[in-house]
Amino acid sequence: MQYNIRYDLRNPPQWRIPFDEYYARFLDQVAWADEHGFARVILSEHHFVEDGYVPSIFPVAAAIAARTSRMRINLSLVLLPLKHPVQVAEDAAIVDIIRGARLELTG
Repeated sequence: MQYNIRYDLRNPPQWRIPFDEYYARFLDQVAWADEHGFARVILSEHHFVEDGYVPSIFPVAAAIAARTSRMRINLSLVLLPLKHPVQVAEDAAIVDIIRGARLELTG
């Protein structure tokens, strides 16, 4: 059996903590999941939301790649109409190179 972990990185006003601390805790959790055998971390992006839903998914994926060693990094939603296709391909390639071909893109 495989276990996955999914994040959208929402930080709603009623429970808001500083975003640098929020992202640090998130990356600690992902590193813990990697160390404890989780198969993949799943992310999606969203725009124009005030609760912090991650609007820029590739830097987050790169941070995960740098902090983990085996779990897959699945980007389950990349809003392609808002991006240039060459930039998406280049960003995905760099994230995939950082830590050994573990990036998955789904549409």
